[in-house]
Amino acid sequence: MKKLTEPVNTEAVSMLDDMIKRKKREDYAKRLSAYRDYIVRRYTVFEKKKDILENVGSSKIVTEEDKDAIHSSFNTSFKKRMKEKELKKVYEECEGVCPYCGNGKIEEVDHYVPKENYPEFTLYPNNLIPLCNKCNKKKGDKFVDTRNERQFINFYSDCIDDIPFLNVEIDFDPTDIKRTTEVKYTADFSKILDSRLRKIVKDHYKYLDLLCRYNEAAADEISELLSVLQGQPDREKSRVKIMADGWILGKRDSQRLKAGSNDWKYLLYEKLYAIKYADELVEYVCTNKAVRK
Repeated sequence: MKKLTEPVNTEAVSMLDDMIKRKKREDYAKRLSAYRDYIVRRYTVFEKKKDILENVGSSKIVTEEDKDAIHSSFNTSFKKRMKEKELKKVYEECEGVCPYCGNGKIEEVDHYVPKENYPEFTLYPNNLIPLCNKCNKKKGDKFVDTRNERQFINFYSDCIDDIPFLNVEIDFDPTDIKRTTEVKYTADFSKILDSRLRKIVKDHYKYLDLLCRYNEAAADEISELLSVLQGQPDREKSRVKIMADGWILGKRDSQRLKAGSNDWKYLLYEKLYAIKYADELVEYVCTNKAVRK
């Protein structure tokens, strides 16, 4: 979970004006025009409060008709522009992987400050974060709790790159490694010294069910490695060992470079290397217990 480069938003106002001009529905165009100056002012508020967005204040746009007029501009054409221009650097840094979970494939764009409650930020680039479908559904319109405290990490302002709060343990029986390997992630949020950030990260993990999702994803990673090794026509032990070590170290190093040392996948491969899992896996694959499907 690495902090992302903030989107380019220098053309946010001109883009809003362009959207108003392009409106085919006259009633939508009138509603957007009526709120144009208010939306621009709210962009300024967002920028000033970007590190404490929970204090951005409530919206004055409350009727469903007014919301629909603004929401209608968040269409396929707008999303394409975001991906190619304002959010281009963000998409490049994500490399197709959802920043909210660090695992899912990016398929959608999230309004960090929900557009349902804050329609004025529907088209504001700094309010848009690419993410996977599963995270988008789990996050929904959540933003702040009953105490007005944020519930999710903002990857444009919150930084947790170097805080080692995530841990993984791997248990297995070497005589039947395929069936017995179990992975369990835990999080020690007390290592996040900033109490405000600690609460945000804890809620983020809770509402997105990340620890359980990491357990499942890690099991898939190990299963894939086992399948690759079992699929090798030459099961000479030294060759299989070289392949297994190369796989684990390659994944570990590339993942750290891409996502940092607090990333679930980096931690998985670092643990596999530390416990010499490859040695046991190679022994398993190169004996009669390793049966090909």
